[in-house]
Amino acid sequence: FCVRQGPHRERVAGARGASRQAAAMAGYLHMEANTSFFVKSSVALYFLMTFGEMKRRCYCWAATGGLLWQAMSMLGMTSDDSIAVIAGLLFVRSVPIIYKRTLTIAATYPLALTFKYIKWVIPKYSISEEEFFKCDGCSEEVAQRRKQALKDLSESWKKKYPKCQEFSVELKKMISDLRFTSGRCFPAFNAVVQDYLDPSMALERTEGVDVVDLDGNKAMDISGSYGVNVCGYEKYKEFIEEGWSSAKKQGLFLGSLDKTVLDNISMLREVSGQPEVSFHMSGTEAVMCAVRVARFNTNRNLCVTFGGAYHGWWDGMQPVAGNDRLPDDVLCLKDMSGLALKVLEARRGEIAAVLVNPLQCFHLNQSPPSDPVLSTNNRKVGPTPGYKEWLHKLREVCTACGIVLIFDEVYTGFRLHPKGAQGAYEVKADIVCYGKTLGGGLPIGVVCGPKDLMARGDAKRAARINYVIGTFAGHPFVMACMNAFLKWLKTPETVKSYDTMAKNIEGFISKANTTFEEKGYPIRLTNWFSVWSILYNNPGRFHWMFQYYLKDAGVNLSWVGTGRLLFSLEWQQADYDRLLERLLVACENMQQGGWWEPPVANIKTKLLGEIGRALLKNIFG
Repeated sequence: FCVRQGPHRERVAGARGASRQAAAMAGYLHMEANTSFFVKSSVALYFLMTFGEMKRRCYCWAATGGLLWQAMSMLGMTSDDSIAVIAGLLFVRSVPIIYKRTLTIAATYPLALTFKYIKWVIPKYSISEEEFFKCDGCSEEVAQRRKQALKDLSESWKKKYPKCQEFSVELKKMISDLRFTSGRCFPAFNAVVQDYLDPSMALERTEGVDVVDLDGNKAMDISGSYGVNVCGYEKYKEFIEEGWSSAKKQGLFLGSLDKTVLDNISMLREVSGQPEVSFHMSGTEAVMCAVRVARFNTNRNLCVTFGGAYHGWWDGMQPVAGNDRLPDDVLCLKDMSGLALKVLEARRGEIAAVLVNPLQCFHLNQSPPSDPVLSTNNRKVGPTPGYKEWLHKLREVCTACGIVLIFDEVYTGFRLHPKGAQGAYEVKADIVCYGKTLGGGLPIGVVCGPKDLMARGDAKRAARINYVIGTFAGHPFVMACMNAFLKWLKTPETVKSYDTMAKNIEGFISKANTTFEEKGYPIRLTNWFSVWSILYNNPGRFHWMFQYYLKDAGVNLSWVGTGRLLFSLEWQQADYDRLLERLLVACENMQQGGWWEPPVANIKTKLLGEIGRALLKNIFG
């Protein structure tokens, strides 16, 4: 009986096992009948959660995959076959996209790729006063010379600039801009330096190439008022007085244009080579307008900038340092790179415009030079060979690809040439932005371009409008001062003065560099038109101190120190000679103070050690 029951028991046990397996496959919640509902709900919720966060193409791809699956199921294909077909189609579609992305990464300015990560890593730290004077491993004797030199300079300034220093202390309590720009040396040294020195100047008046502070001290100005001073301060006084005499009868009336504006437009058309003009109140606003109309009228989103270029403080065009909200619709590519041109060709259907700041010729693929980043003799500036040819090649590629070429001439316009970089390099942009000096001494921003790119509305779609509006655009006083400037710009004497300035600067740079070499001072000068900078020949941790001795010798600089300096058309030969004398005085004081003594320790090793310790302190407290 037991033997006969064996097969029966096995069948029963097998049936029970199959039943348990089926129950397990059915699931613990027994929701098999609602699977379709849950899938559709999940898709809907995923769409709602990601709507606006993901690009439309992602939804299109998902929808296309779903439709293909349904179609292949209706044709009787198995799930495995359907997956294989979809995977194959996805691979074919991914090849050009991966190629474009790989090409873009290879052509991207390295800092644009890494900045969003390293900004959270690089620590801010201060060197103690005890370590300050010997941070390059110098002897105790040299450290004491430096300490005494800094004390002497501090005491001298207290007597020389009492009103300026008192004014600065009060102003810093109320203006964050001043607190930001008061850090004028390599950041680790700021705390100690600011205890001794305050380089802020409170202006009383200008006299030719000199500025006079509240304490009556005169200093030769090579700051150039952030690029505005092209003509010379006395000339701007003339523009402003002439403008006021013309505009005062109109007062503040806004919204209507007059003959002065029409006259300005006529002259701007001649300068820019473009038929239409738009007025704004700053260079940043002008760039905002140019990018906005380019995107609107090409119906594309991406814009291209080049490594290190500055296009105003607007976060929409700042893809690296200085902007905490990094834009995702800007490609920051390597300047003068063949790969960058290939990106333009490969992504022509996505790119609306390429922005060029011609000033980058002076510091290619680098941020504007300044003393706050001068950790040693790491400044690399000077005219870049082949830049003109590069601009012409870029012009050809943009034309072939239907990409708008925008010249940001806010800084370079009228400084390089009466027609700006377009005139200096003989290349025509599609849209040109101007600012700074064009206002004849008052705030201004101007955009010039063709009718089809300057349009504010869509000819076929009524709701598609592109607002570019400013309350004070075309202000009568600004327009009148601009008119005086543009009329002055057209005179033969003005055109000739550009050549005279170029010869004077060339002679000054050559004479200064020869003199520095003869006297054994470790600096040399380099220039690009009327923009110039001071280079340091030898390694050293205190090169940024030179700006303080220049101020003491009667030379006025901006907060970027010796990084970017400017001459104006007002400078005469006697002024250049006087400046060289003051440069030599500052050099002598740097030498005597021990600031240019050769470093004993390896500077890179010291920097890495300081940064490493500061990083650990940030992490572990």
